[in-house]
Amino acid sequence: MSGGKVSFSAEDRFTKVTMLVAFLMLPLGGLFGILQLFKRTPNFPDPVSDSTYYTALTGHGVVLAIVFTTFFIMGISAFIVSRELKTNFSRLALNLSLGLALLGTVLAAVAILSGQAKVLYTFYPPLKANPLFYIGAALLIVGSWVFMFDLFRLVLKFRRENPDLKVPVATYGILTAWVIWLVATPPVALEVLLLLVPMSLFGMEVDVLLARTLFWWFGHPLVYFWLLPAVALWYYAIPRILGVPLFSETMAKVAYILYMIASTPVGLHHQFVDPGIGPFFKLVHTLVTFVVATPSMLTAFNILATLERAGRMRGGRGLVGWVFKLPWGSLAFSGLMLPIILFANGGITGIINASFQLNTVVHNTTWIVGHFHTTVGGASALTFMAAMLLLAREMMKREVIAPWLAVAAFYMWTVGQYLFSIGYYVAGVMGAPRRTSELLYGGLAPTEWIPWLQLGAIGGMVFWIAGVILVGLIAATLLFGKKVSVPQGERVLAFDETTPGRIENGKYILEEVRFWIVVTIALAILGYIGPLYEIFARGLVPVGPVPP
Repeated sequence: MSGGKVSFSAEDRFTKVTMLVAFLMLPLGGLFGILQLFKRTPNFPDPVSDSTYYTALTGHGVVLAIVFTTFFIMGISAFIVSRELKTNFSRLALNLSLGLALLGTVLAAVAILSGQAKVLYTFYPPLKANPLFYIGAALLIVGSWVFMFDLFRLVLKFRRENPDLKVPVATYGILTAWVIWLVATPPVALEVLLLLVPMSLFGMEVDVLLARTLFWWFGHPLVYFWLLPAVALWYYAIPRILGVPLFSETMAKVAYILYMIASTPVGLHHQFVDPGIGPFFKLVHTLVTFVVATPSMLTAFNILATLERAGRMRGGRGLVGWVFKLPWGSLAFSGLMLPIILFANGGITGIINASFQLNTVVHNTTWIVGHFHTTVGGASALTFMAAMLLLAREMMKREVIAPWLAVAAFYMWTVGQYLFSIGYYVAGVMGAPRRTSELLYGGLAPTEWIPWLQLGAIGGMVFWIAGVILVGLIAATLLFGKKVSVPQGERVLAFDETTPGRIENGKYILEEVRFWIVVTIALAILGYIGPLYEIFARGLVPVGPVPP
């Protein structure tokens, strides 16, 4: 660790810019979302054409699931890691990563907003987008790599210089998220650069199954790249808010490691219906998906045990009396706790998605939409928005405007997400499709879908309004919030005040980060070498591009 007081001015500038970009993505992605919602709901206003609907669908997924999350995670990573390790990132790395990521975002945005990238979040070939879309996506990934490798440098330097100290728990979670990004993004970068850019520029034929497999090598681990920074904030901030220690730091690190090593060889459960990949490999990925559910259960137990300890210290009695002693009206607590309640929904339905028999029922139905909105829309996005408000107070020294309204919006978001997901779950089990602009097939679809789709739309409007409130409050706080000197006791995200603990009884395996990085890379390769060999052994079947 660096001696003396460390200035974090470069990291703070980087965090402010990345948070600003992430913040600007929220209203854009939200606009795309509400347009889709009305377009797809029977007997609701029809605001856009079918063609514009697919532009909005692409924009909603790319802007919120990739751009918003990547910029936020880079920013919060720089903020946390520099402070917990008392060290600085390379200014060159920060500036270069930010420049590349911004350039990539602008290029992709031009392609999407001009209607030349109607290829959806998954950008499956043979649908073809403008080359700017693919080049922009590649630049965003390369920019994130520059930041990622500098983060790895700092963590490995910390371990080398401080062999007797533990890696702090929040930094540990951030590290595991970026290790997942390390093993997940090269395949999609190869897909973009070697297949999709030549397809878009020169009309090159592409094997669809190969492209889909490379995408899902990336696509499902992406969920854990979103999730683990949120989990890091839960593990760090919730005990601090409640004034109790985390129930088990060891359990937290075991959960992080399980997420890291098991998050990549799971993508084939998105390809159960794809021919050309044998059932054995699909079974392996199914089993690993069940393994990756284990750290979610460990996280739930760890957080609940911490909550119970705090509730009983506050006078809670009986089986559940402690629940009512928790500060549910607190901005910080509700903003970080309600996402956990939403993630329980997403985790349970994720296990259903991974079962071959049940997956065949819900595959490509509105069930899937309900599921992932409670993961990225619940656990990640709500945590990130709460963190933005806390950072506005603690980093920008601005008093949050109308904190009671923020708390109300957190609860609105949670209720809306549950209504949305329930409506879409039931409609999906009945067979209502996802992604299509016209759900009723000219009156041929079952009318039983209609009330459930309408319930989902009501839920969607509720959490959309909550999102508008939160975006407005973040903007108002940054622009008009009263300048304050935040008292130490109110600094929920005071990572600069943390001191890493010492490793007891000598070294132990949880702190050997190099070892776990190698294990993660090896398991990812093992998980995909068989399916890819099978695809190539059976022979590629390239097809020409199709304009969307």
